[in-house]
Amino acid sequence: MDFPLGIICSYLCEQSDAAVVAVKEPTYKRTSFSWATALPGTGSIAAGFGSPESTVYFTDLESLDNRHPWLSRAIVLQPGEELPFEELLGPNDIVLRSASSPFTLADELQHRLMEALQWNDRMGVLLEQGCTTLDLLEASQPILHSFIALSDATFSHIAHTPGIPPLDEHSNYLIRHGCYSAETIRQARNSGALERFVAQEWVDVQNKVTDLSPYPSATYVIRQRGQYAALLTMTSTSTIDSAQAFLFQLLGKRVASCLERHWRLENPLEQKYTYFLKELLSGNLSDDAQFAERAELHNLPLEGVFEICVMDLPQKVGYANYFAKEILTSQPHCKVAVNDTQTVILLCAPDTNPGRIKAMEDEIFRLARSMSVDVGVSERFTHLRSASLALEKASIALTYGRRRSQQFTNFDGPNSDGAFIYRFRRYFPFYLCDPFARSEKFLSSFMASSHPLARLQAADEKKGTNDVEILRAYLRAEGRINVVCESMHLHRNTVNYRLGKIKEHLRMGLDNPDELMYLRALFLLMSSRDTAE
Repeated sequence: MDFPLGIICSYLCEQSDAAVVAVKEPTYKRTSFSWATALPGTGSIAAGFGSPESTVYFTDLESLDNRHPWLSRAIVLQPGEELPFEELLGPNDIVLRSASSPFTLADELQHRLMEALQWNDRMGVLLEQGCTTLDLLEASQPILHSFIALSDATFSHIAHTPGIPPLDEHSNYLIRHGCYSAETIRQARNSGALERFVAQEWVDVQNKVTDLSPYPSATYVIRQRGQYAALLTMTSTSTIDSAQAFLFQLLGKRVASCLERHWRLENPLEQKYTYFLKELLSGNLSDDAQFAERAELHNLPLEGVFEICVMDLPQKVGYANYFAKEILTSQPHCKVAVNDTQTVILLCAPDTNPGRIKAMEDEIFRLARSMSVDVGVSERFTHLRSASLALEKASIALTYGRRRSQQFTNFDGPNSDGAFIYRFRRYFPFYLCDPFARSEKFLSSFMASSHPLARLQAADEKKGTNDVEILRAYLRAEGRINVVCESMHLHRNTVNYRLGKIKEHLRMGLDNPDELMYLRALFLLMSSRDTAE
């Protein structure tokens, strides 16, 4: 096992009366060594001042094999001894003042290295035995002497050191309530910590007082499948030096290995339906029999009332997993898929009662409003196979709603959801008018699907009615019943009766301006298709 040269000063000064006298600008940030000795061997003493009796040497196997044995030296000065010829120091050399001999210092340092080796080996054995993250944190207490806590990407508590109590109020809250408080998440967001977690590849040490900790602290980010998955934090009463950061890094790697094995049991978002749902949303579907079997296995109805909501969560509101967990907690019947910053929610009700979907919608919109999150909403559909097309509709609504919503919100009133809830029917016409939308593939799938006019046309063919033409006349007449009666040569009562049936087939009213514009766009698409054919 190799150790970074940066830990030498920390170990020697901690375990003895040694004090650093001078250190040149180090070049050893990525240099490592394997052991220390005060007996370099004949003919291997590096050039410059410092005799074998006053020097500790650090090396590794590769250096010995290449006949360049010493990576660095610790020159030991006795109390009162002056530093001669500083210019002869190597780039990695250290000068210490200590009453202890180099043999004693080397022995103390080697003892600490062996202690770290044994601890690392102990964690390896625990992993082989199928340990939990708590076992690893408990094993780290004797060597790190600090409070350590582990939380997942939803800011929920997983484990903490059982023998060392928390020092700060945020950690106290985490252990008492099983999650970080909303105030802690807000402070982490405002301090930029969430942005750092996304790109952090090494232990981040904060030895100064921050909003998140009045004590020295360190964080280690754990990823799974390339995404932020968990956070290991350490809080100490003393300054966190390079040696302690190195050991914390080792612990983080072991915890990451443990989570890789056990994450499905410990992460509330890794539910059984997740992988099937992602296949469903991508349109990667199997044959009917296998599809029905898998849907039943994952407790998803094939038919009923469905709807898709999609959100791209900015960093300012936390992570997508955190928002997804809030949804699952309040609406357990919803299904959630998370991809990077995007959260996709499948609302499903096995019956045809729209009230159940409406209740789910209200709760999701409440959470979105409280976190200032934009939501794209698809049309409701009746078969699970339509989920991938519905996802495209929700994404179109989110994209064009963000671009165009400002021209609506001034007219919607102060209590309207129009500022952050974007429905497909309102923004579909903007999509049609966008010359850069590359809409051919989507429109082909959309027009082949069960859209409102297709359902109405199918009902006409089945029952011999003429409701499509009545609706067309109604839209042309801008809702004036008498004009519809004249153009269609129908009695007023007949027109009103047929309009009621039309509303049932369309599953929408005919008094909403957005829905009327949506129907006009559908008629234009149908006319264009018929002309092309």
